[in-house]
Amino acid sequence: MDQQNRPVDVQDPTNVDQSRNISAGDAPRNHHQRQAIVPPPVQNNNFEIKSGLISMIQGNKFHGLPMEDPLDHLDSFDRLYGLTKINNVTEDMFKLRLFPFSLGDKAHHWEKTLPLDSITSWDDCKKVFLAKFFSNARTARLRNEISGFTQKINETFCEAWERFKTYTTQCPHHGFKKASLLSIYRGALPKIRMLLDTASNGNFLNKDVAEGWELVKNLAQSDGCYNEDYDRSDRGTRGTEDK
Repeated sequence: MDQQNRPVDVQDPTNVDQSRNISAGDAPRNHHQRQAIVPPPVQNNNFEIKSGLISMIQGNKFHGLPMEDPLDHLDSFDRLYGLTKINNVTEDMFKLRLFPFSLGDKAHHWEKTLPLDSITSWDDCKKVFLAKFFSNARTARLRNEISGFTQKINETFCEAWERFKTYTTQCPHHGFKKASLLSIYRGALPKIRMLLDTASNGNFLNKDVAEGWELVKNLAQSDGCYNEDYDRSDRGTRGTEDK
């Protein structure tokens, strides 16, 4: 039989792995780094992240829970990062190596699911982190708290002002102009509005924005000084008191 007419020996695909154990594919045979966050290389041979700093970072983990504030986490992370400065080591080099240690539970699993090698700068890292954990619903809720702010009946103006400022700092992208924020006047109790009007020659809303802002701050500060021993055990809702 010549070479051209010789039958071709077709290998049975079911017998390809016949020399391997049946369970050979039940566990990974190799391990490769599954990192989405890729810090730039450091040329400084003496560069080392101290274990004490890592411990502090791990003691302030963000877990991705609804009650956690991702902006607060970034603030805390930045403060801890600021404790160490190393020559010729940039923010990207340092923070991208350190940030994964600050994530736990749900947030840690989220970081592992990001595309490999997709984050190469601290700005990119912050953007994807906030896009994931600062939801549109959180933004909408805080904007509603700001635009519809109301002082509670048993709440001093100082306390109300602090609560209002907390909402604005929790949502720095709220989009309201400073003049709009002074609408806190409409949500204040009648006695507070009367004080603001009296200090504004009759109508607070006719004041210049900068002057109005200063007046509100001064009134809140004065109210806080006079109410240091105020009983804070009962804070009801505004109820039916007229605006």
